[in-house]
Amino acid sequence: MLTLLTAMSVVVAIYYFWPPGAALLSGYGAWQHAGGVFRAGLVSGFAGGILSELSLVYARDRGRWNATHLENMAFRFAVFFLGGMIVCKFYEWQAVWFGDGVSWRVLLPKVLVDQFVFSVIWSTSYQTLTFRWQVLGYSGSRLWKELDGNFVVQRMLPVLVTNWMFWIPGVTLVYAMPLILQMPLNIFATAIWSLLLAGLARSAGAPDTATVPGPILTQPTSAADAAD
Repeated sequence: MLTLLTAMSVVVAIYYFWPPGAALLSGYGAWQHAGGVFRAGLVSGFAGGILSELSLVYARDRGRWNATHLENMAFRFAVFFLGGMIVCKFYEWQAVWFGDGVSWRVLLPKVLVDQFVFSVIWSTSYQTLTFRWQVLGYSGSRLWKELDGNFVVQRMLPVLVTNWMFWIPGVTLVYAMPLILQMPLNIFATAIWSLLLAGLARSAGAPDTATVPGPILTQPTSAADAAD
């Protein structure tokens, strides 16, 4: 997470302090923005579904593919395609509500609404439920049986806390960019975030997860500790 946040900081610095880089970033942002929410969803699905799984295949599994990798790709693409479209519209509404500048009068309310309203009500629930559903073999009945107070404490709360650790500084960097570059910077971070979600979804609490198809991931220590 620290490495990715550093990389995001470098992107922001490039935009503000290196004109050729700013021109390149603006060109990409204009291309993505021209495609509307659908293109934002496609790129977000590609980053969260395809790039994230490719990183596991070639960095961890030495290029050895199996059916689970393909399943994970398709599932995460769908999850982040829908999520990306919703986030894109949310960023546009944030600009309407609070403006599109970089002063703290603009940044602070955007970060607060993003992390303590939007993330609490929508993002955490959506991501926790969908990733857990996959781990349980896409069984709605098994997922329904888990939906109690323990689910909130053992599964949703770790995702929310990890979300705050990663995205409070992350969205501060996102909102420091112009509107057309906010979604591209968000997508830049989505690939790593999808791996963290997969690790949390498969963490302690389901004794038969070893037999259930789903993301195969060596869990980040912080994610595993949070779930325990």
